[in-house]
Amino acid sequence: MRGLRKERSGYRGLRPGVLILGLLAALAGCSGRGTGPVAGAAMSPAANGASWLQLQSGAFQPVADPSGAAPVARRPWTVQSRVADMAFLDGALYFGVNGSGLATIGRDSTGKITFDYHSDSLIFEHRTITTLVPRQGSLAIHIYFNALLNDARQQDLTLSGISLVSYSPRQSDYSFLIPPFQRLNPDWEAVGFATESENSFDFEWKYTDASETRFQYTRYHADTKAEEPADRDTFLAALGVPAIEGPSVPSTLASFFASCRAELPALAQGASLQFSLRSRASPVRRNYRSQKESETAVAVPMFEEEGKLLALLPDGRVVSTETGSAPRTLALPRLPRGFYYTDLVKWGSSLVIPWEEISFTDVGRAGILVYPLS
Repeated sequence: MRGLRKERSGYRGLRPGVLILGLLAALAGCSGRGTGPVAGAAMSPAANGASWLQLQSGAFQPVADPSGAAPVARRPWTVQSRVADMAFLDGALYFGVNGSGLATIGRDSTGKITFDYHSDSLIFEHRTITTLVPRQGSLAIHIYFNALLNDARQQDLTLSGISLVSYSPRQSDYSFLIPPFQRLNPDWEAVGFATESENSFDFEWKYTDASETRFQYTRYHADTKAEEPADRDTFLAALGVPAIEGPSVPSTLASFFASCRAELPALAQGASLQFSLRSRASPVRRNYRSQKESETAVAVPMFEEEGKLLALLPDGRVVSTETGSAPRTLALPRLPRGFYYTDLVKWGSSLVIPWEEISFTDVGRAGILVYPLS
């Protein structure tokens, strides 16, 4: 499952950014329904004005729908071209396109969707984008090399010893933020990443050779370039609030979490719920999970804007609510079997929702749906 990556025995914590789909197959098995329709069912038509776009060679191309998208050779999710994360910077919506870099979406004077690309294969090819963090007019991008799920060897990479990339719209090239720990230990990979603020990041560093695997934890301050040692408990705490109700959760969110949970079937044993909330108002995504640690998780991406909350359920429905109103549910166009929606943001009067064709640890076709809200 594309939930938790069990990279070492005994580690049961959730990884930020890497957690995308969670226990979708188990969820579908429990409920009798999944994100895709039953075999043989036809694609539901998209609403008027909805646009399907597929990533082809790192660029978004219009398609009729995912079932008619061009075939793509399956690759591990860690290196396949897909939308790994999204973030707003100065009003513009950026996509982290795995293997390529950044792309921004816009509309021309006729209303047609357009894209600008900021690609760099030397930096991003064979690496995994996990998180985009808006900070002080730039974007920080966390990347890492996954040695287990890759189609290249680490020693074959042109660049090494990088985990944080910075992009500024005022500059034409990417730059690097290199924590002191990485400067001293270029063979260690930052496999875990958590955002405390726009300038404070927690890292889980991993070193592996033929005889051993080791982990270290640090907290890096991007504004001052200072870094201090941390431990696993500090890192786990930085992943978010280990509760979806109670005194540590705002009452408005707890009520919305309960509404979403009521729409889901019972979780499998050992699974948890993780609500991941992003908004235009904050550079930091807030995470709330029903258990502190778990083997797998059902991820529920959320978006908040001016008091309105939206959540993407694993079966392709969007639950929304505003202050003082009861939750409402919107059913997105049904996807073919094996395809899943993975995230959402509200972009103007539309939802932007990435989708992927998933087979265990591999991904085939991928892209986005731009869905107008009427």
